[in-house]
This record gives sequence, C-alpha cells and structure tokens, in this order.
Amino acid sequence: MATQRTRTFDPAALERYQQFLGELLDELEQEIIPSLREGTLNKAPAFGTVPGAHENAAQQYADFHATTWRNLQYLRGTLHGMIAGLQTAIENGGAVDDWVALHMPRLPEDEIYS
Repeated sequence: MATQRTRTFDPAALERYQQFLGELLDELEQEIIPSLREGTLNKAPAFGTVPGAHENAAQQYADFHATTWRNLQYLRGTLHGMIAGLQTAIENGGAVDDWVALHMPRLPEDEIYS
C-alpha cells in the first residue's frame, strides 16, 4: 500500500536557502574572485630553471587561470539567478506557470501527480 504524501510550500525554507546562496555569493565575490583578479593567484608562480619549464608551465597556468576565471563567473551568474528565482517563488507563493508544471520531472512513486 502506497503512503499518501503531500507537499506544501514553505517560504521560510526558500528564504533560508536564499540566505545560504547569498553567503556563498558573498564569499565568492569578496574572497575568491579578488584573489584571482588581484591577489596571490593573479600571478603565475616561478617554474624553476629547467630549460622549457617556464614556457610550458606558464602557458598551462595561463590556461588554468582563464578557465577558472570563466567558471567562477558562470558560478557567480548562476548564484545570482538562483537567488532571483527563489525571490520570485517566494513572491508568487510557490505557484508555477503551466510550462514548469508540464516539464517538471514526474517520478513513478510520486502520488501527487496522479
């Protein structure tokens, strides 16, 4: 026998999650990005005196730095979007539009869709 489960909208839970994401965003913007932009991770380390080491390692570090910077900017944008989305959900009282309801994954054992 399947147990009946119900889901309820909990704006306080969304606010807590929004606050958690905000704290992650603050850490990213106040500590991590500045370190990569102007701090210790901005400059490539010394790569020794072995012939060719500097050229090879410097390029690898430049590639790493560029990839990391790009990924952090994507993460930053994602966090901003999630925070804004949570705020919209809070303001809408948890109501979803028809497109979301149509495309929301449905699990076979989830009776709320039957």
